[in-house]
Amino acid sequence: MNTSLQKSMLVNTIWSFVGRFGYLIINLFANIILARILGPEVFGQMAIILFFITIASVLTESGLSGALVRAENVIESDYFTVFVFNLFVSLILYIIIISCSSLISNFYNISNLRDLIVVSCLVIIINAFKITQSTKLIREMKFKKKYIYEIVSIGIASLVGVFLALNGWGIWSLVLMQIVNSLILTVMLWVTLGRLKVYNFDFKYFKSIYKFGVNTTLASLINTIFDNIYQLILAKYFSISQTGLYYQGRKLQEIPVGILQSTVLNVVYSGLSKIKNDLIGFNELYTAVVKLFTIILSLMCVLIYLYADIIILNLYGDAWIESIIYLRLLIIAGFFYLQEMLNRLIFKIFDRTEKILQLEIIKKIIQSITIVYGVWHMSILYLLYGFILTSVLSFFINYYYARKIQGYFSYDDLKCIFLNIVLSVLLVLVFNSVKIYFDLNQFILIFIIPVVLLFYFLGLIFLKVLEIRDIVKLKKMLFR
Repeated sequence: MNTSLQKSMLVNTIWSFVGRFGYLIINLFANIILARILGPEVFGQMAIILFFITIASVLTESGLSGALVRAENVIESDYFTVFVFNLFVSLILYIIIISCSSLISNFYNISNLRDLIVVSCLVIIINAFKITQSTKLIREMKFKKKYIYEIVSIGIASLVGVFLALNGWGIWSLVLMQIVNSLILTVMLWVTLGRLKVYNFDFKYFKSIYKFGVNTTLASLINTIFDNIYQLILAKYFSISQTGLYYQGRKLQEIPVGILQSTVLNVVYSGLSKIKNDLIGFNELYTAVVKLFTIILSLMCVLIYLYADIIILNLYGDAWIESIIYLRLLIIAGFFYLQEMLNRLIFKIFDRTEKILQLEIIKKIIQSITIVYGVWHMSILYLLYGFILTSVLSFFINYYYARKIQGYFSYDDLKCIFLNIVLSVLLVLVFNSVKIYFDLNQFILIFIIPVVLLFYFLGLIFLKVLEIRDIVKLKKMLFR
């Protein structure tokens, strides 16, 4: 295995983790302040708007940035071709959305929703200008620079959003915060990386990456629609306030999910793509990634599950207490979702993206059944239990086909995942039993976090999920 690549991946993973964590923490603090000022109903309205922005963002990107990252050789005209496509699609989508804004407003019976959608969706066009520039940084594995820009932009945007909220701007403070964040990041990327050189649109090159892009895009589109459709269902069949409560639970769940998806998975994808022809080295590195990824993911998820009540009540206040159950259920689903995303890297790396689309369709058939069941019984909990069930089944299906394409089955992967789940469940049971029996207060529960971490790692060593030689090996990789 290429030692320099291994070290590069490790260093970039650390920088990406730190950068993404910083970004999400800043966003979280701003969100906490805004949530206390604005309340659940305002965030419920914003959740409806973000559904359309998220869908449009997937279509605008169209999976072409992933094609650029995995390509062995990329020239400037390739970037320009992708940029033109992104911009064209964003303009078309913006026109479609604003044309439907009145219908959306009437459907939810929210009078000002039309104007909010028209202004908010400007983000779609702004983001089209930064996709290729951001892709350059990922391809060149300059993750430190990428996250510095993102932290600066979200920091300034957060200050703007909080200032406007304190001065009575209401939901418009959230709208303008989104726009300012995208605008500042785009400007920084273009100023530091320089503008793209103008070339003719290369139809031949576009056609060559279209197959990769269309499969990943359709899969991402289906996935994004179904993952965010709960916001629309809650807003229509339950209440705007419940939508806001769910939205905050989802935002907190996205901290561990977002950090690992945007850091580890990006770095792993970029690094593994470079050694895909060395199957022995590829399988060795991929197996190590699965092991460490699962341990980190399990630990983050179990901590958030255990401390969900403390997190919600202390950060957001009593008005958001119903978000606790949402956060706990979503973090369970998030564990299996990220395992699924890790397996899907195999499809992208080996150019079998048609499998992503096929498996996503199967997943959504299952999810559709659970959604209908939840709406039929008018139960939010049934909706979320169905979401968890869908995530679990989808993980196993993706695991099977990913290993089949990889041509390398290692049941050590499943054993590692299973033992981490067992350990997490045991830790939750013991933690809750001790908490109830001794009637521990919040201060003590926070104080014993190091003890929880210690028991988790001792459990990993006892179950032989994490062995001493793994720690020694990681130390050598970090400090060689």
